[in-house]
Amino acid sequence: MLNEFKLFYYNCYLYYLNYRINNIKTIKDITHIIQNISFFNNNVTSDTIITILTDCFNKYPLSEENTRVISILQQNYEFTHNKEDYCCFILWISVIHSININHKLLL
Repeated sequence: MLNEFKLFYYNCYLYYLNYRINNIKTIKDITHIIQNISFFNNNVTSDTIITILTDCFNKYPLSEENTRVISILQQNYEFTHNKEDYCCFILWISVIHSININHKLLL
């Protein structure tokens, strides 16, 4: 019963993340998403954040337009060496990883 509740909670959280990711307009939106993930998970690492985001993208694939927005933001903040760069890079690497996984499933 407890595992079913955790799974339900996790799926609801992935749906919420999907909503937030689909409404990204600025770099602040990305940093808020990463901060939200680290707030709700104890002892979070980059690997954990990427796993959660990849699960979200596998369950709810991004549209081409949303992928383009994230790509443009990543290119704009790529070598700034600050929190925005880190958050954008983590999100972008998760998008690429999910695309690679989904591509392998189609073959």
